[in-house]
Order: sequence, then structure tokens, then C-alpha cells
Amino acid sequence: TLLSFGVEKLWDLLVRESEQFQGVHEQFNELKTDLNMLRCFLEDADAKKQTNQGIVYDAEDIVEIFLLKEELGMTSSIRKSVQRFSYVIVKRRGLAFDMNAISKRISKVIRDMLSLGVQQKNVEQLVGYLAEEDSSQVVSIMGMGGIGKTTLARQVFNHETVKNNFAALAWVCVSQQFTREYVWQMILRKLRPEYKVLEMTEDEVQEELVQLLGTQKTLIVLDDIWREVDWDIIKPMFPQAKGWKVLLTTRNEGVALRAHPKCFIFKPDCPTFEECWKIFRRIAFPRKDTNDLKVDEMEEMGKKMIKRCGGLPLAVKVLGGFLVYYVLSLSFEELPSCLKHCFLYLAHFLEDYLVDVEKLSYYWAAEGILNPESYERTSIRDVVDGYIEELEENFLQIINGTSTVNSKSSCKSCRLAVHQLDKTFNVEREMNNRKLIYLLVILKDKRTDWMAPHLCFTRLKLMRVLDLSRVQFEGGKLPSSIGNLIHLKYLSLYMAHITHLPSSMRKLKLLLYLNLCVHERCSIYMPNFLKEMRELTNLFLPLMIRDKVKMEFGNLVNLETLENFSTEHGNVKDFQGMTRLKVLSISFNSKGCTMETLSSSLSELKHLENLTIYDDYKLYAPTNDEGFFLDCKNLKQLKLSIYMPRLPDVQRFPSHLTSITLSGCCLEEDPMPILEKLLHLYDVSLLNKSFFGSRMVCSVGGFPQLKKLILSTLYELHEWIVKEGSMQLLHSLTILNCRKLTELPDGLRFITSLEELDMNTHTLEFWKKLSRGGEEYYKIQHIPLLNIV
Repeated sequence: TLLSFGVEKLWDLLVRESEQFQGVHEQFNELKTDLNMLRCFLEDADAKKQTNQGIVYDAEDIVEIFLLKEELGMTSSIRKSVQRFSYVIVKRRGLAFDMNAISKRISKVIRDMLSLGVQQKNVEQLVGYLAEEDSSQVVSIMGMGGIGKTTLARQVFNHETVKNNFAALAWVCVSQQFTREYVWQMILRKLRPEYKVLEMTEDEVQEELVQLLGTQKTLIVLDDIWREVDWDIIKPMFPQAKGWKVLLTTRNEGVALRAHPKCFIFKPDCPTFEECWKIFRRIAFPRKDTNDLKVDEMEEMGKKMIKRCGGLPLAVKVLGGFLVYYVLSLSFEELPSCLKHCFLYLAHFLEDYLVDVEKLSYYWAAEGILNPESYERTSIRDVVDGYIEELEENFLQIINGTSTVNSKSSCKSCRLAVHQLDKTFNVEREMNNRKLIYLLVILKDKRTDWMAPHLCFTRLKLMRVLDLSRVQFEGGKLPSSIGNLIHLKYLSLYMAHITHLPSSMRKLKLLLYLNLCVHERCSIYMPNFLKEMRELTNLFLPLMIRDKVKMEFGNLVNLETLENFSTEHGNVKDFQGMTRLKVLSISFNSKGCTMETLSSSLSELKHLENLTIYDDYKLYAPTNDEGFFLDCKNLKQLKLSIYMPRLPDVQRFPSHLTSITLSGCCLEEDPMPILEKLLHLYDVSLLNKSFFGSRMVCSVGGFPQLKKLILSTLYELHEWIVKEGSMQLLHSLTILNCRKLTELPDGLRFITSLEELDMNTHTLEFWKKLSRGGEEYYKIQHIPLLNIV
């Protein structure tokens, strides 16, 4: 499925850009022919995806690099690169799910593995040995790969007795490819997290480790040591003094004996049939509610199966997982091709992780999962909403939740999803992988920042998705090597601590999504590079831009969302070409732009649905309401946070407006006579000094569709009158920080639809009036949910 998806994506790219391949027609036609053949062969070639997926990535890179270099005037021959792709042959293979296939798989596991499993008695035995003062300093868990050595070691490492017996603990995975410096650094970072270990030399790290291990009781776990010489490389960190102990996991008994002649070698026992059954049941029957399943029949069949596993837990896990996979695959195969890729992509996220659909939309688009033709006439978000709705209806159960479990993708060589940063995670090291195309950091605590002082993008030329939200760069500068990521389609620097963007970003011509809304305290230097990014659909600009640089936006005709556009740093006339724009927020400075000019430029945005205009500099220069006119027929949501002493006439607002928020407008006249005539208003919020008058009146028949009303921080409001027949559909009313309002409108008692009142009173007298039995309680006694403080 993944390989066929890659071929389809590359095929679309070739067809779309075929006119650009002048001078390489022969190779180009060969590539198209081979790809067309692959499309026929790859209906169910899942078994080959790991082998050939890289070829598809390489071919896609070739096409994109060629197109970009041609545009930059640096076209070079790709003849050799295209030729190598012509030798790709993928044989069709089917998947068998009958009992014979299951038996063969189990038999292979039995042949490959000697023993497997973690029993509690094994844990207790190892814990007891490590706790003995006079026992050997080196303990080894020995067995073949997959036998469960690491699982057993992890249970011992986390045991309360071990934690209480040792002053310090450290765990490091050695594996086949390692360096002494890396192992030593990881151990010291565990023992002394406050140290700046990465800034220390190897000799300094060794000296510190020798001193620590010689003066405190410490347990070091070295997981997965392969060769005897590996121990020789690591051992200079261990002092002669006793007190420290080492727990090894290895496949080689010689490693243990090399570490210490009297090393205690532990070989785990196999679990019992009952324990194997528990493993199988946990995998094959994960649901607690099994009322609709014939459990008795399935249990009997399952027990017969696991008897053939020879008491080997890995075989049991394979069997259980294989059966579950078969059931899931039947549902999966029923999905349309495009939804299969969307579903597989969700594996990057933790189980029960709350996924931001807006971001997911652009992850999918950046990876090429969405066909560009599918959103030529609509937005990316609309397409994705349809996909998710179909997945939810036919396949998925959408559940909100959080998880701290750390999961890894099966294709982590291409995609790195970091779910929970800790002190052992080294961004710089992980990003040295040349094949990395995806970096996503998911923080459980959204207030957490993460450090990447030496991050460099030189080697990551395949990168498509890069989410660096909340990162802190050294000196506040984004490395200029970001310009090497010419395939990048998604880049987020949301809340990052950055004060300088490099001009090399002009090379990122394929970007669809760019979030430059860095930390609110950062004033950022930003060259005029946006004009090169013609593919952009979502652009989030910084709140504060240094210098009076004028940005050019005229080429960004594909924009669907533009946030934090500043009239000081951009020309509103550039809006006229952004006919696809749906969401727009503008920092309005009347010194550089008039409201009349702005209104005229917005009139071309026929698809605009959400508009925010705010004065971020709080200049309080009066806005000319005569120049305010919004001819945006599809505009549904409007937020105004600008100094506007008088609200424009109702004819100057879009007739189908459903939501309006006013904040900081300092209106001197009652806005209700105008707002109540907007017949489709569903939601009205008057916030933060939006009205400076003392009296508001809601007339008979006003606000016929209004469901939600918020009045907040209207310090001068003294009297509010609601006539009978006004706001007849109002559902929720919130009144906060209106200090001079000492009584509620009598007309509230006629609004029978009102279900919720949330209010704070500023005097005990007013609170008593509204309490049960108070003189004004009759006005609100029909409201089911009252929250008055």
C-alpha cells in the first residue's frame, strides 16, 4: 500500500510537470513507462514496501530537484538518476491468512528462538542478586535476539528494591553502532542531568564518571552489547573502587565473561501455558466489552493454537498479532485508496493522542497524500474534513485523550515523531539521518520549550515536514542551512524563540504551510522572501517584525489562510489576487493605510469566511467609519479590535454574518440597534472596553437568530434594557466585569430559550438580589443552569 501510494504520487507529479522536462525526453518516457507498469503490479505488494520505498522517494526527489533547479536557472542533467529507476521490478505477492500460513510462521519462530519470556520469579531473582553487597559487580542477561532480555532488564531497573538500594541509576542502549563518547555522555546525563554534558570533552566526561562511580552506589544498565571488544571500549569509565554495578544484556556469553571473570550469567526461564494464554488474550481480545463475540468458541480455538507455540511468548505474540492483523486488514482493504494512506499516517501519533485536524490537513498535503487536483476548487481543510468524516463513519472511533506512552513508527528511518522530549533525546544526533523526511515534536505539556542549540539542516535534503514549535535556537537565529530543505512543504516555528530568519528561506518554494508566529516576546528580523513561495496555502506571520521592511505578497495566489498581516509591512492591494482566501487577520495601522483602501481591497475576496482586524500597537487613531464597508458575501465571522468610536451602518456589514466580536473599539454609541438588524447573527461578543456608553437597548424582534451573547469588561455600562420579543432564541448569556451594572434587564424573564447564565457580581447586595428568594430572582428563575458569583 505504501509503495503503490508512492508510485501514484510520483506518477501525478510527472504527468503534472511533463512539459518541464525538455532535453531528457528519452529518460523521462522510460520513467513514465516503468511507473505505469509498477502501478499495474502494485495492487497488493505490501511485502515489498520496505525494499523499494526508498527508490520511490529517490525518484520523487529527482523530479522535484530538477524542477526547482530549472526555475533557479541551475538545471543539470538527471539522465543517470532517471536511468537507475528504470530497473525497478516488483513481483506481485499475495497474503495468505489460512491456518497453514499461521503454522509455518509459528514453526519459524520456534526454530529461531531458544526461549522467551519474563516471569516474576526471574525478576525477583535478579533483583535479589543485585541487592547483595558481596555479589559480582557485573550481572549479565544472556540469550538470543528477541528472547526478552531488554524487557526483563527494564523490569529489574524499575523495581522499587533496586531504586532504594542504589543512589543513582542509568540506562543506555549500546547496540551494534555506537561510540564511546555517546555511551559515556548518555550515562552522565542520566546521573547528572544538570550538567551541560554535550559541551564537555570526552576526557572531562570520563573523569566525572570515574569520580561519581567511585563515590556513590550506582547501577548502570548497558542494553544490547554485541561484541567482546565493545566492553573494552566502554570500560575505562569504571573505577577500581567497588560500589557500582553493571547489568548487561547480550547475545554473546563471551561479553559477560570479558567484563568480569566471575560475572553472574542469567538465562531467563520460559513462561507457563497460563502465562502464554494471558499474553495471547491481551493481544487477540483487547476489548473489555465482548458481549457480541462468541468468546467461548474463540478461547477454545486460541488455546489449541498456543499449545503449538511450545511455550514461547514471542510465538504467542506473533500468533495473536497475526490474527488481529487479519481482522483489521479486512476492514482496511474496504477503505478507498486515498483513505488507506490517511489511516496509515495516523500511526505517527500516540494512541488516544488529541490530533489537531488543522495541522493534520497540512501534514497530509505535505506528504502528498492529498491529490492537488482534489483541492483546486476547494480548500485543503475541506478535503481533509471529508476524509476524516468518512474514516469516522466507516472505520475509526474518534476518542479524545492523552497518553505518555512512547511509540515509534515502523519506518522511523524516514519519519521521526518525538512524542515526549526528555534529557536523553538528542535532536542533533537524530537529525543526522540523511533519509529523514519528517520531524514532528509532540509535547504533552504545551507550555514546555525544548532546546536545539546546534541544530543544522545541511544533511536533511529529503525533509518534507518540519515542526519546530517552541524550539530555542542558539542566539535566536534560525540556521541558514534551512534553505537546503528544498522539498519542505510544512514548516512550523510556532512559539519558537527566534529573532532572525535567514534570506536562504527563499529557496523553500514548495512550502504549503508556513507558521512564523514565533514567541510573543520575540521581535523578528525577516527578509522579503515570501514572494518566492507561490505554493503557500497557509501563512502565519510574526506578531512583531523588526525594521520597516515591506513584504511582497502579490504572488501568493493560493493562500487560504493568512494570519497577522500588517498594513505597516505589506500592501493591502496584494489581497486582490488572493481569491482563495478564507481566513484573514490584519494588524491595522491607520498611518500606513486607510480603512477605505482596506475595504476596497477586501471586496475581491469572495470566499472570505473569517476576518479579524486589530490594532496591535494600540495607537487609538480613530477609524473612519464612513470608509468601512465589507462586501464579502460569504463572510461569516468578524472580529474588530480597533479604535472605532462609532459603529458603521448595518448596510456596511455582510448580510450573512453569523458571528461578531468587538474588543477595544471604545464605541460611544449603543451598538445594539445596528447589530440586532443583522438577521443571521448567531454569536455576539462585546469585550474589553468595546463600548464606553452607559446604556444599551435590545429592541422587539431584534437578534432573531442569536444563540450566544457575551458582555465582558464594559466598565461604563450602567443600564441594559431588553424588550419583550428580543433575542427569542438566546441559549447562553455571559456577563463579566461590568461593575456599574447593578440590575439585570426585566426582559430576560421572557426569553424562555435561555438555558445558561454565567455572571460575576461586584457587590454582595447585587448577588443577594439574584439569589433564590431575592427581589430580582424572578427574572432568572426559569434558567436551568445558573453560575453567579
